Amino acid sequence: MPAVRRSSRGKTSSGPVSSTPAVRSRPPRKAAGSTGNRKKAAKPAQTAATSDLPSTSSLLENSRQTTDEWLKSARTKKGYGNYVKGGKKWLVEWTAEGRLDDEISEDAFDVISEQTPLALRALTGYKCEHLERGFASAEGLRSAFKDYFERVCGCRGDFWKYNSHIQKWEGNPVFESGFKTYYESLKNRHNRTSTATQALPMLPADLKVIMDYLDSPKAIKYFTVTQRPYFKAFVTTAFTLWTRNDELVNLQFKDIKLNLHSKTGIPYHEFSLIFRKTNKDPTKVQKYMVQIDLAHPEIDCYTHVEAWKAHMERLLGRPLAGRDYVFPALASTGQIKFGEPTSRSAFETLLDEVVDKSNVLQGRNGKFTTHCFRRGGAQYRFLWADRKWSLKAVKWWGGWSSNENVGTLMRYLLDELMAYEEGFSDIMMDDRVIDRHETFIGEDEMVPVSKADLSKFEESILAKIQGLIASATTSSGSTSMNTPVRLPEDRVHTPTSSVEHPPATPSPPSLRPDDPTPPSQYIPRPSRIPETKTLDDALAYWEHGAPQKGLDVPLKDWAALFKSSEYTSEAVKLGNIRFVCAEFRVHCNGDFTTFEERFPGLRRKFTALMKAIRAARKLRGETKCRSSHK
Repeated sequence: MPAVRRSSRGKTSSGPVSSTPAVRSRPPRKAAGSTGNRKKAAKPAQTAATSDLPSTSSLLENSRQTTDEWLKSARTKKGYGNYVKGGKKWLVEWTAEGRLDDEISEDAFDVISEQTPLALRALTGYKCEHLERGFASAEGLRSAFKDYFERVCGCRGDFWKYNSHIQKWEGNPVFESGFKTYYESLKNRHNRTSTATQALPMLPADLKVIMDYLDSPKAIKYFTVTQRPYFKAFVTTAFTLWTRNDELVNLQFKDIKLNLHSKTGIPYHEFSLIFRKTNKDPTKVQKYMVQIDLAHPEIDCYTHVEAWKAHMERLLGRPLAGRDYVFPALASTGQIKFGEPTSRSAFETLLDEVVDKSNVLQGRNGKFTTHCFRRGGAQYRFLWADRKWSLKAVKWWGGWSSNENVGTLMRYLLDELMAYEEGFSDIMMDDRVIDRHETFIGEDEMVPVSKADLSKFEESILAKIQGLIASATTSSGSTSMNTPVRLPEDRVHTPTSSVEHPPATPSPPSLRPDDPTPPSQYIPRPSRIPETKTLDDALAYWEHGAPQKGLDVPLKDWAALFKSSEYTSEAVKLGNIRFVCAEFRVHCNGDFTTFEERFPGLRRKFTALMKAIRAARKLRGETKCRSSHK
């Protein structure tokens, strides 16, 4: 039976069935038409997706906003804005008053021309020459206007020249040769004439002064009950862990395990630091076990952190959670802003205030920054601690990378020694007070004496014996070389069997060879009074003298031992020291705390102290006014 085949048009036809495989015919036109309709239907969807994409102008605008927000901090932008705003105001006022030449117009900072660098130089000269401000003002003006000219006025490039083809000035006005030369001159003047302020490391001795002040009644008047434990915990933690400021302000309680105990029962806290400067991997955690240190309360991080945590929990009324910040922000009233970390500038402000009021830097040329704790902690453990750390331990604890240059790290640790502000010009003098800065790795007298030390001591004793014998022989012709010389008993012990004649008393080293007074009848004389800079100097000269400075006889004994005519040239100095010491002994009861209350900040300022004491004596009616003679 013939097969029935349906044509492509839907009609049936009959015929023999082909033995060859059937070939698929072209898709019907209708089907093709329907396919085309489907393609056309997809286009609107593609157009909708395209409409969701940002335009080029919006992308550029977003990039500009991100740059403005994150390239410079809000503090820097605010400072720049103040410089530019103040400069424009000054230019308008001075041009209106006719103080500037006609070549500088009031819009020189808005319309970029050859007048712009002249106006900037005149503004800088007004600040630094007329108002006598420092180089920091010139530096701030240059940075602010450089940013303003580049960002607002479109002045690109590190040059300044006139393009004759387009008749327009190109580049940034701060690179104009006249202003650039003047700016460099101000910088050179600053470097050669100003007194540098060194950034100092905070060492345990400094922390002790600060801690004692915070515990004093004076600190209670200035700092709240919250600010004091907050500051103690912050500085001891920074000193102990050697943290950078940003590593500590973001620390949370989930990073601390408190009140743990070692295998031998020693209590300690465990701190976990992740994002140190050399580590950006959140899987690498560095843990620090910090034990209690009651012997050094000024650096006892364990105790101060525990006290700070208890204080915060009392204020909050609940236990602190893991996401609570260890050092949250403090309001201007001293209250805690829970949930908000403190900022670098906020702690800097508190640090400056505490340092200033504690007088820890009195008499020193330097300052403390937020980095002082990291420097001080590292130097203390490497140089001054009872158990000093190796360089390898220092690198690990401080979070320095394993490939850190050893020379760079050593300079970081030893910079205090390299820049020791008092210097070592008198290090060879026998009367120099030896301290930790001049002995190897800070060793002191508690170190056992070596064989070399004993040999040196023996040579010194023999040399002094020979010197005394020679001095006695020179000053007295009758003295024989064989005459035994009696030395102080605490220096050399001479066996009695070697003494054949009564010993003669040698002259002291200060006696001149041509002195007519025989050594056996040596009488002390009033000497020049050394320079008196502090109250401590005055007290020492009055009670004990200063043999190392030539003052052998204490000033309190001068009136009994010497005639007034013998120390006429020193009478004024003697009188000044006498009434200062009397004020301290009598009216301050010999107590330094009472003295500070009556004469605050004058312990190291002797001249100002004398004026203040004279005024106090005048109020008490203890001074007599000189009668005027006409």
